[in-house]
Amino acid sequence: MSWSTFLEGAPPSAHAVQVYSELSELAASVGSFLDAGFRAGDPAVVIAAAGHAQAFRAELDRRGHDVEELQAQGLLTFCDAEDTLASFMDGNVPSGERFEEIVGSLLDEVARRFPEQTIRAFGEMVDLLSQRGQQAAAIALEELWNRALASRRCALLCGYELDVFDLDTQTSALPEIMRTQTHPHPVADTARLATAVHQTLTEVVGSDATAKLYLRVAEEVPRTALPRAQAVLMWLSRHQPTTARRVLQGARTRYAAAA
Repeated sequence: MSWSTFLEGAPPSAHAVQVYSELSELAASVGSFLDAGFRAGDPAVVIAAAGHAQAFRAELDRRGHDVEELQAQGLLTFCDAEDTLASFMDGNVPSGERFEEIVGSLLDEVARRFPEQTIRAFGEMVDLLSQRGQQAAAIALEELWNRALASRRCALLCGYELDVFDLDTQTSALPEIMRTQTHPHPVADTARLATAVHQTLTEVVGSDATAKLYLRVAEEVPRTALPRAQAVLMWLSRHQPTTARRVLQGARTRYAAAA
């Protein structure tokens, strides 16, 4: 399933992630995700970080939605990510029991009002943990979301502000984040990423070595919804970090230049 197909269709239990560097990229995805839902009569729950809610409201307004009217109808619920996260954290780890009491109950309340519809949830609580360096807690929260989605008619979109052209990101944060998602989206434009990675790989290691690398990644990395360019970057970063640094640097420049 393509990224645009997910944003439009949002199948129940789907768990997607948008990795972004600019808030406008995230707002565009959130706007598309929510807009498609409202057109289908689906309710939405938005758990937004401070300062981001206004960008999402503006995006919905740009798409012709009256945010206040949506909230009055119960179709749109906004929650503060920091406050919501604090309500179920137990020290440095999220409490599964309290997560169900707070987030699970919220989803169930919305579901009772719209029993035949799919709830479209967006959350940034995992990114708050990630920004604090609490990667294990962020992944634990992703798993709690997956458990909640398994028993509810709900699709989830998460957002992470990460630099995909950073070696540490490719070796530490991204592999676990991508593992917990059904629909990972590592950059705003995956086609542009594929071109940037291919051109840089060819320049750095040559055409023959690039072809062999693609073949090896295809053999060792199961085919999933993860874009192949991202799979190549993660594999290269893990197995050939020196080469990966050069490829990431060159791909960053090419990706930006082609915007």
